[in-house]
Amino acid sequence: MIEIALVEDQEKWQKTITSYLKKYQEEKEESFAVTIFPSGNDFLKEEKKSFDLVFMDIGLPGKSGMETSKEFRKRNQETCLVFLTELSRFAVDGYEVNAYDFLVKPLDYSFFCLKMDRILSHLKQRGQDTFVIENAGELHRVKIQEIRYIESDKHYLFFHCVSGIYKMRGILDDILKSFNNRSFAKINRSILVNLAAVEGYDKTEVEIQGEKLPLSRVYKADFLSTLNQYLGAK
Repeated sequence: MIEIALVEDQEKWQKTITSYLKKYQEEKEESFAVTIFPSGNDFLKEEKKSFDLVFMDIGLPGKSGMETSKEFRKRNQETCLVFLTELSRFAVDGYEVNAYDFLVKPLDYSFFCLKMDRILSHLKQRGQDTFVIENAGELHRVKIQEIRYIESDKHYLFFHCVSGIYKMRGILDDILKSFNNRSFAKINRSILVNLAAVEGYDKTEVEIQGEKLPLSRVYKADFLSTLNQYLGAK
């Protein structure tokens, strides 16, 4: 399901866009969950839900759509942001906050569909190559190939990536399922490694880009089998 935020103060456009989204998902057999925010402040207060797509009205009263987007980008650089505007010249400002696209009111449904096709293609492509790590209201989208290994400690997971270490609540086996066919393997009950990052191993350790991690005897056979399949495919 794709989580969508609609930040729009005018009821007319709230109804138009939600009806377009409903019609589009039925025609394309997609699944959307749409949350409406009548102001930028209401949107910025939402911390429980992470959105895949945000439609942001530039002309919001009070805190403008641009001001809201700038604050939003301080804690989230990854969510796909699409501006709603009555004047296309204002859409140029979207580059300041890494907006993906813009829609000019009034909205024609056929044109809306073309835009949505492009947006969804972007979301699905990005979703195949990246993973979103969420912690304390912050989102980090990391490239899967840049994850070196994932370590479990109590109720938390620590993603050791090229760009740093990221923490989130979760279960290691759930991550392994979501990384199905992504060339990851467990080397002990608490560590999942990216096979592409493996530089060597011996009877008791696996070397991941200069770092040596413990290889459990229980997991050794499965690890070596998965590694051999990965190397054979390569």
